[in-house]
Formats: sequence, structure tokens, C-alpha cells
Amino acid sequence: MVLAVACKVDTTVTLTMHDDGSGVVTVAAVLDPDAVKAAESGGGKLEERVRLGDLSAHAWTVQPWARAADGSAQITFTKPFSSPEEATEIVKELNGTAGPLRDVKVARDPSTFSTSYETTGTLDLEDLQTGLTADPAVVGSLLAQSVDAGAVDQSLLADLRDSFGITVKAELPGGTTVVKGVPGRTTPVEASTSVLDTTKVILLTVAVVLVALAILVLVWPGRRRRGRATRGGRRGGAPATRGGAPASRAPSPHRLPGARPPGAGPS
Repeated sequence: MVLAVACKVDTTVTLTMHDDGSGVVTVAAVLDPDAVKAAESGGGKLEERVRLGDLSAHAWTVQPWARAADGSAQITFTKPFSSPEEATEIVKELNGTAGPLRDVKVARDPSTFSTSYETTGTLDLEDLQTGLTADPAVVGSLLAQSVDAGAVDQSLLADLRDSFGITVKAELPGGTTVVKGVPGRTTPVEASTSVLDTTKVILLTVAVVLVALAILVLVWPGRRRRGRATRGGRRGGAPATRGGAPASRAPSPHRLPGARPPGAGPS
């Protein structure tokens, strides 16, 4: 409730996802100096006024308040997730029924050679709610003091619209998207990336090269043997007849049948 009445509270919700779909949700809330003074009015301490026990009970890791020299203070809490589905549930748990993060969904879609990552939803600062009337403990305490919980809720809501700021940061493999809420309006959250699996691409390339080399090795020796056989036939003597004897030469067209060659004696 203290955060709702603070003069200025800027909250950043960061969703960091790794390649395998695991990651962490981080929430950082910064109270300006006036907000810290308002929270500590009456002699109280910030650490006592802001209730964080519910976060620890739900496996959130809460860091101590960090105070700055200008009087502002920051609180950070984180919760890891092992899958996009778990990340979606963590954001729902964080938002509750009255928070400004509406219909947030985290997804990871692997394919053959790439993997796509996505975070979608809506930042709703148009229909803000304090959540006060949904807290039985707070309502009971106000009723015990004869205080109208509805009137207090409306008063807080007016302050909330002027003091509350929220930013969603989606840190996905391959890129980061930052969406800042606009007071009085709804803002879509649309973050998506696609990462090429270079290992698979390299393995496929190597496989194709090996197959090509294997085909070349199988075909090339046969072509060389056929080439040598053809060249050997061309370098040999006169072609043999079917019986293996050399083919006889045809008679010279200038010599009469039965004539002896010059210089030949009688038989």
C-alpha cells in the first residue's frame, strides 16, 4: 500500500531468457526521495513499511534496499524459470488480478535451423487498480478503525495514476526490446527474435561436402582406367583381323595383276 501512495515509483520488469528457454524475471522498483520520505513519515523505516514477506514465501530472492545519495531508494527481487511456460506463470503471479501486466505470454519455438523467441502482452495503465479492496487484511484493519475502504481505494487510485510508472524489458537471445507504459493508455508488448543455429548449418555443410567427395572418389578411378585403355589402343600396330592375323594390303592400283615388281627375277 505504501508503494501506491508514493510520490513517484518507477518499476522495471525485466524478463531475461537464455538459448535453452530458461532465464530469470527481475523486478526493480525505484522510489524517488519524496516517496521515501512519505513512506518513512511518522518515524517508520522503509524496510518496515514495505511488506516483502509474501515474495520470499513464493521463492523470490529479495535484495536489501539500496539507498542513493539523493535520498531515493531501490528494491530488487528476482525469480528464475526453467521454461517459457514457467516464465509466463511467474509474470501472472507477480501481476496478480489487479496489476498492469495483462495477458503476458513467453514462448520459444525451435525449428530445424533456427529458434524463435517471443514475449507478448499488454501494459495497461488505463484501467489501473490499487488492489486494496482485494486484500482482506487491509480491509479488515480499515473497518476496525471505522474507515471506508472504498473511499481510501479511490483516493489511492488517483495518486497511483500520477505516481506509478512501469517499463517492461524483454532480453531475448538475439535482441532486447524495451516497452514503457504510457499513463492513461494501454501499450502492446511485442518482442520477438530469431536465432540461427550455426552448429547445425555447419554440420549440414560438412555432410554435403563429404557426400560429394565420396561420389567423386567412386566415379573418378573408373574414368581414368577407361581413358588409359583407349590411349593404349591408339598407340598399337595395325588392327588385327578376327582371326588375329594382320590384315593384307590391297594391291597397288599402278601394278597389273600378275606383274612382278621391278628387279624381281623369274620364279
